[in-house]
Amino acid sequence: MKLFIAIFSVFMCFSCRSMQTLTDGFDTWSFATTGGTVFGSPFQVTTKQLHFDTGELFGKDIVLEGKVEYFGAAFTHLLLADKEGKVLVVTTELPESYKEFKDEQNPKIRILGRLERGKKGLPYLMARAVDTVEHSAR
Repeated sequence: MKLFIAIFSVFMCFSCRSMQTLTDGFDTWSFATTGGTVFGSPFQVTTKQLHFDTGELFGKDIVLEGKVEYFGAAFTHLLLADKEGKVLVVTTELPESYKEFKDEQNPKIRILGRLERGKKGLPYLMARAVDTVEHSAR
């Protein structure tokens, strides 16, 4: 009986993780194609809210909208700016499709990502999906 409970517990642990991975993957795809998520409820924030955050947003999914001021070397990061400030966005986990914005002058985009803290506590966004603002207005 104990063996059955142990096996059942391990199975449930793996199935919950795979279900979370599946819903995160679907939300990432959904955001990139339609501009919205199905399972998650990310917070829409500004760069000012990110910089003055006291820890409530850390590790949570957020949506940030702004203009790309700079694409980093090899497209590993970008600098996103709105009217209130700028923030570093790490793009190493994004598919290659986000590079379509590189030829536009200061493209306006929305990014779904997780808020992280870097050196000296400065916030940065680990991007999961990108959507154009024009696409989101549809």
